[in-house]
Amino acid sequence: MTLAASPVAADRDASSARDWPHLAVAALLIAPIARLRALAAHLVTPAAALHAARTVVAGLTALLVAFLFQLDTPYSALTTVMLVANPVQGMILEKSLFRLGGTLLGGLAALTLMAFFAQAPELFLLGLAVWMALCTAASTLLRGHRSYGAVLAGYTVALIALPAADAPESIFYVAMARLGAVGLGVIVSGLVGALLTGHTAQRRLDALLWDLLADLVAVGRAALQAGPGGALASRLHKLGMRLGGLDDAIRFAVAETPEVAGAAPSLRAAAAALHGALGAAPGLRDFLAQPACSETQAAGWAREADALLARADAALARRDPGALEQVAAELRRLSDELDALFTGRADDARDLTEATLIAADKLGDFLDVLARGFAGLIRLETGRGDGGVLRNATHLDWAWARLNAARAAIAVLVAGTLWIGLAWPQGPMMMLGVVPTIGLFALRERPSSDLVQFAWGTAAAALLGLFYLLWVLPQIDSFALLAMWLAPPLAFGAAAATSPAAAFFAQGFTVFLITLLAPSNPMVFDPIAFLNNAFAITLGCIVTALVYRIVLPVDARRLKRHLLRELQRDLFAVLRSKAPIDPRQWESRMHDRMRLLSARLRAADIEAHPAMRAAFDALRLGREVFRLRMLLASDAEAAAVAKSGLRPVAEGRSRSDALDALAAARAWFEIRRSERPEEAARAIRIEAALSSIATLYARRARFFQQAASA
Repeated sequence: MTLAASPVAADRDASSARDWPHLAVAALLIAPIARLRALAAHLVTPAAALHAARTVVAGLTALLVAFLFQLDTPYSALTTVMLVANPVQGMILEKSLFRLGGTLLGGLAALTLMAFFAQAPELFLLGLAVWMALCTAASTLLRGHRSYGAVLAGYTVALIALPAADAPESIFYVAMARLGAVGLGVIVSGLVGALLTGHTAQRRLDALLWDLLADLVAVGRAALQAGPGGALASRLHKLGMRLGGLDDAIRFAVAETPEVAGAAPSLRAAAAALHGALGAAPGLRDFLAQPACSETQAAGWAREADALLARADAALARRDPGALEQVAAELRRLSDELDALFTGRADDARDLTEATLIAADKLGDFLDVLARGFAGLIRLETGRGDGGVLRNATHLDWAWARLNAARAAIAVLVAGTLWIGLAWPQGPMMMLGVVPTIGLFALRERPSSDLVQFAWGTAAAALLGLFYLLWVLPQIDSFALLAMWLAPPLAFGAAAATSPAAAFFAQGFTVFLITLLAPSNPMVFDPIAFLNNAFAITLGCIVTALVYRIVLPVDARRLKRHLLRELQRDLFAVLRSKAPIDPRQWESRMHDRMRLLSARLRAADIEAHPAMRAAFDALRLGREVFRLRMLLASDAEAAAVAKSGLRPVAEGRSRSDALDALAAARAWFEIRRSERPEEAARAIRIEAALSSIATLYARRARFFQQAASA
């Protein structure tokens, strides 16, 4: 039997068929319209408007001074101001310093290349490719504005040498003009920022320290109280993300306010303690959650520690650094009391159960890092705190550096081949679209997508610039009128650059609007040259995007696997290395890699929890190995037994082999504990570490086996 469709359903289907083009168009427009609305809302916020106003004042002041000094490329001073602009004064100062240093180094390289290869463009192109490869690799290995300075040293060669390609004898004059314009932009930007911005870096550092204290208290209370494990995981993630920005905040504040330099060692020591808290908290919570632990004296110690952290919560609400210092002292006292159970006579711990002693060990370790973290973070407020010069270790990704170096060299050679092979007069301008972008986007997780946004910015700059060139600039006869017309697009670019969603569009728009218009005195009006330059620069951006997408493309999933392998290698370096390894440096490097891993997982839209949980367990296992080595430092026989227990773990054997070996090692220490009561406390700590390693290996056996073969 055939069922006929009802007339109503047929009409509905026909209506849907007629409306689908409109629905498709609407769907395509919804996302861009939403982004435009979000950008418009961001542009009118007080913070963005103030930053835009300060940047425009600084930029136009630099342009005016460049006109007064009759610099050959006065617009380079304006470009410098726009590129180093930031709401944080300390960041402006540090970025300006490295921009000036990178320009100087790049100028020397340009003079050298031109001196040797002025009459051999192919060799000059090869030298530029090698120099860009070296600078891009260096920028990959460095962090912060040191990385920016390295990549700037690379593309400054193109900015200086390419305009002098037809007149190589003028290279020294071009280099000095470039250095003078950049130096002027740096000086004006710093002065205007100091007058109009204030100590924003120090204020931001102070706010970050209070946020870190609040996160530390939240982590502590989540680790000490029974509750869902997800609560602790989310707080650990939040603390870890904030902690990743502490070193930059310290550097910016030191650049802005030298008085902060005295507190920097203490703050870095606090950062090391917070890394320790990230690793110690999960192990403590897992042990306290066991039913056997709730019936021991450890529950009372945990309640006492939680009460201290509750006092810290109240002190944070009042912004009372004195009360926080008292809490830090009380945490230190409790930690020392727990540690005394193991460092005193065996009779001191005779009445305590094994579970209680293990809890005392884990709780004492956690309270120690809490106390050190508190003491360091309140250093700016109280003038007291832990000292000790310590710099956190960072992830040095040599494989990614080599990949970025090869990609930069290939991009330069491809663009140079197009220029020389086609004998294109606008080839140097196309190179100016390739060389800077191939270096500046090397550290992005999705560079081709970011470059497309950047290219849209250059296209918008070309359209607006053409309007200015044909109808606006010919009517201008004073700097006041020029400033009045330049201010709106510059303000838009400065404000939009503070929005992560529009930052690359804003940079492309602002930089190339200035470059294409090239405001100078006297002004040159050549629409044909303008259009040729705009086309060449946009083509250069497209070439770079194609190189990133086709030639050695960036694969966020591959980067994720690479970082996981690096984490695994770090862990097995601890398990296998005979040379001593600094635990704090190891932990900070592991956390830096985990922070990068989290960022790359987000960029690739990959579920982060499985990989991050495995990384945290690797961190915990490494901490337990360090604890074992500390406890066995003066006992060669016991150290040999523990080493035999860890050997299957270090070799990545099967789960059963590893667990059997660890169980045998624990049994040996149990026998020894019964034979030597005076060593009972230390033996219990060793057994607890071996048990934790066994639990972690059982949970992540496949991950650790992969690590052993990495």
